[in-house]
Amino acid sequence: MRIPDRETAVFSTSAVDLFASALGAFILLVMLLFPYYQNAGTDEAFAQTEAIMEKRRLAAGKADEVMSTAEQLQSELDRLDGANASLADRLATRNLRLSEIQARLAAMPVVETTPEAIELEEPVAIDYGVEFSILGLATEARSFVILIDMSGSMINYADLMIQSVRDVLEPLDERNEFAIVGYQGNPQHTLWRFPTGNRLLRATPQNLEEARIFTESLSRRFYGSTPTYFALQAALEYPASSIILMSDGEPNTPPGFIIEQISALNQFRETEIHTVAIGDYTHNRSLVLFLQTLARLNNGDFVGVSR
Repeated sequence: MRIPDRETAVFSTSAVDLFASALGAFILLVMLLFPYYQNAGTDEAFAQTEAIMEKRRLAAGKADEVMSTAEQLQSELDRLDGANASLADRLATRNLRLSEIQARLAAMPVVETTPEAIELEEPVAIDYGVEFSILGLATEARSFVILIDMSGSMINYADLMIQSVRDVLEPLDERNEFAIVGYQGNPQHTLWRFPTGNRLLRATPQNLEEARIFTESLSRRFYGSTPTYFALQAALEYPASSIILMSDGEPNTPPGFIIEQISALNQFRETEIHTVAIGDYTHNRSLVLFLQTLARLNNGDFVGVSR
């Protein structure tokens, strides 16, 4: 019996091996990547992706908001720079005027013990176009701090001072507020306040009467020197729109320094500072010049009250 010829072609065997190897590699890749494919297709994975995208959108929105705020702040900063430049110009002009005044004060001769009297016109009260006029001081202010020199030299003018304060209080009514502050160097700087603290009282009849009694009590305490600079600083701490300074003599501190420092301190407050020379002021040129200049640079008036 003849055995059939079973010889197999080499090409056919090689092709089968190639396809088998490729299929095996494909199956292996599928097995390796199957977990990742499974995770990528789940609802949880999609939700996580959406959450990440939402966070990015929110972050982008916040970035835009921050940029917008930064632009607004820069615009406000530019505006404030312009305002500061304007204020710097005003301050430079004020300082120039103060320097000129200082030079004038420094050039003045020392007042002799028997100086020549100077002639000043009697003050004329202005009673039109203003809230009221007191001691010839015209003002529209409704709140006042009355600042009284209580140095030893004021003993000679005690009655005149009391009457002057009464004249200031006389036109006040319940639409007005006020405080009274007496000051002296004893030798330490001392303030006598009515009412206590940095507060104002409504000008009711009862409060005005108590103020008059308080003023009369000050005349028994006149003593020491004249710390006007210290007193003006204290008066500017009150929420008042006007200060009325009453004094009979030159301050302890150089007048030019007081004018410069108080005017600079008051340039933004814009409190009116009125000044009243008590007694024989016409014989004291330095006192008159000091009080006139202080009032003029602080939107106030000057007036003298003699015997």
